[in-house]
Amino acid sequence: MKRIIFSLIMMASAFTLSAQQYYGRVTDPDGYTNIRRGPSTGSPIVRRYNSGEYLYYTPAGNGWSKVYSGARSNTFMGYMSTSRIAPVDPNSSYDRPAPRRDNFRSGHIVDPDDYYVNIRKGPGTNYAITGRLDVGTYVYYTPTNSNWYKVYTRNKRFLGYVYYDRID
Repeated sequence: MKRIIFSLIMMASAFTLSAQQYYGRVTDPDGYTNIRRGPSTGSPIVRRYNSGEYLYYTPAGNGWSKVYSGARSNTFMGYMSTSRIAPVDPNSSYDRPAPRRDNFRSGHIVDPDDYYVNIRKGPGTNYAITGRLDVGTYVYYTPTNSNWYKVYTRNKRFLGYVYYDRID
């Protein structure tokens, strides 16, 4: 009986350890790293992360990790080479995005249906698209009197407008 209980405890702890997520920062000398549908270089590219962006990951073995949106650790994005991820302590202030200042808030771009969101010239879908932001991108924003946020880069350069529920 003791052996059975011990075996069950060991299996449960192994499962818990294998599913543990870590927080990291993308590091690649090329400036970006591809996210792939499967854990191989032959698998299709589904998007890319720029060096310096943050994400959650779970080692998947053979030099690959499952990666999740930097905003929501439960949004599976695909697979990335583990060698391109530098672990970061999420409780440390070292190497984290700049703190909020003035009226700026900060968050990550999210979209449950796509890998990017559109940036618009004004607060509405009737305004022209001026660019797009990849899911997981860290931005500053300020609320407006509508359901659209003014979005800025980390250097506080104005980009345009993004619908409010696309920032978490």
